[in-house]
Amino acid sequence: MRVLMIEARWATYIAADLRRAGHALDGPLEEVGLSRTDVASPDGRISYAAYMGLIERAALLLGDPGYGLRLGSSHGVRDSGLVGFIALNSATLGDALANIERYLGVTNEGIDVVFESLGSGGALRFREGDAPVRGPRHHAEQASAFLVSGAREMTGRRANPLCVEFRHGRPNAPIDYEGIFGCPVRFQAAWDAIVFAEEALQLPVVGADNRLLRVLEGACRRIVGGRPRKDDLVHSVREYVVKRLKNGAPPFDDVARDFSMSTKKLERRLAERGAGYRELVDAIRYDLARHLLANTDLRLHQIAYALGYSEPGPLVRAFKRWADLTPMQFRAKHRR
Repeated sequence: MRVLMIEARWATYIAADLRRAGHALDGPLEEVGLSRTDVASPDGRISYAAYMGLIERAALLLGDPGYGLRLGSSHGVRDSGLVGFIALNSATLGDALANIERYLGVTNEGIDVVFESLGSGGALRFREGDAPVRGPRHHAEQASAFLVSGAREMTGRRANPLCVEFRHGRPNAPIDYEGIFGCPVRFQAAWDAIVFAEEALQLPVVGADNRLLRVLEGACRRIVGGRPRKDDLVHSVREYVVKRLKNGAPPFDDVARDFSMSTKKLERRLAERGAGYRELVDAIRYDLARHLLANTDLRLHQIAYALGYSEPGPLVRAFKRWADLTPMQFRAKHRR
């Protein structure tokens, strides 16, 4: 089985934090299958699973329940290497997020990322590509804090998201998530996500250089080569469903036909990525429903039609199954 790799850049920052706190590195590194050599250079490559273990171990050793958040917000976009420089030279914040989706696989093979339109804005959604390593929270919080602080750095504005979502539950610790992100924070979502309003996505990136962007994109394409990104299929199926959802969830046969596969082959390919079609449609509807309920004044029947339901009843029943709340209870709880 192929080992998914990630740049050692963030592992070197974690190692530096441990050193500053007076911790010997050999023990924590050995526990997750790493050595000092592995964290000697930010441009090296380590296994994604080892990195996930290291950030969780560091949070415990440092006694910091908000370690991931602190780590992510304490580094600038330039500290994230090649993909960070691509973001810094994108025309707008929306372009930067789209380029992060497009090129993140160059430096991080372990994560699936999707940037999708929500009509009134856009969401960057991400999660571990391999289901067995999903669950620990500090990497998701580090990535989210880094992206939000990076959006502010790139635009020179306090570009707060509409909301931030996490797959994990809210920890039993006094962490001011809403204060850190400047927006509502929701837990136990299908994907980790950062949702921005359209006005924020249109903000220009200060100092972006389009000529440099083309050079950096060329470097990324040479690195990626002709290999398809490992998350392309899940991303493409999500896009296919989102574009057609207002007419009802597309039949699986139609999806398979559009992707030139048999239904069995498409089902198998999705399963390899830890996804099933019905669960994928449910997750898309749940994500969109929460966004529309929390951030718009659309009536329930309008939201139902937007999600491909012929009337509100099926949406209400599905939403109660997803969230253990009615849509209106969710709106009352999460309206800004």
